[in-house]
Amino acid sequence: MQTQTNAKPTAPNAKDAKEQAYLYDLYVVPLWREAFDQMVDEEVKIPAELLEKGVFLDAECGTGAYAVDLLLRAGKGAVVVGVDASEEKLVLARGKASIQMVADRVTFRQGTLQALGVAPAAFDWVIADASLIPANEIAAALVELHRVAKQGATLVLKLTTRGSFDEFFSVYWEALYDMDLTAYTPQLEALTSARLTVSDAEAQAARAGWKSIRSVTRKETFPFADGATFLASPLIETAFLHDWLALLPDGATRARVKQHLPAVIDRARHELDFDVSIKATLVIAQK
Repeated sequence: MQTQTNAKPTAPNAKDAKEQAYLYDLYVVPLWREAFDQMVDEEVKIPAELLEKGVFLDAECGTGAYAVDLLLRAGKGAVVVGVDASEEKLVLARGKASIQMVADRVTFRQGTLQALGVAPAAFDWVIADASLIPANEIAAALVELHRVAKQGATLVLKLTTRGSFDEFFSVYWEALYDMDLTAYTPQLEALTSARLTVSDAEAQAARAGWKSIRSVTRKETFPFADGATFLASPLIETAFLHDWLALLPDGATRARVKQHLPAVIDRARHELDFDVSIKATLVIAQK
């Protein structure tokens, strides 16, 4: 994903849920989710008969772009259920469905990947976005997704795997060294290894009952003009920065490190873009 992110939008640190939903739709969807959705379209072909009359689940559906797009491609007999924990995101999803005139074929409801709140064995095709959830929640999500799929249904899980954001973590280590905060490098090392490896994800899927498992991984790159642009990016600020800084002991220390990070990034990038990459992974299986 070679989207140049040069803008430096500013936003308050504490945003209400409605503002977070709008920022997610404006920045996270095009820069993040669409890369995963494109992978799904290229790697997982939906049978023609399902496009005509299948029952689809889009779990952690966000603001509904993929669910709506799926219905625009499908026949009149196909229906989608979208589930997300954020009611504010679901409001935007319902608005998209209404504008595209598919609201009669999609239901958006609150729920989580671990507790979808839908009937068992109800769906012909199940897709879920775990790319932004903690790794320790994925095992339960795999069990829940298996529960709601019909026998023989296709299951697809989107996630980021080990090796994502390593360019930033290297810079973060340098910032801790500069500021005599190396006592927190063990926590940073734990953060860098927190994501599942692909083999770990496949093993968890197998334990959850997923069959005929395969995975696809691509390197997706986000170029930022400089350190300040990186930290001010709504994608980074709203989805990742809080957790990255949480390993530090208090708010004052977090603020000092955040203030120092742009200089360390600019020192490391040698007047080039600061390229940050992720390992975008799909785990694909049948029930």
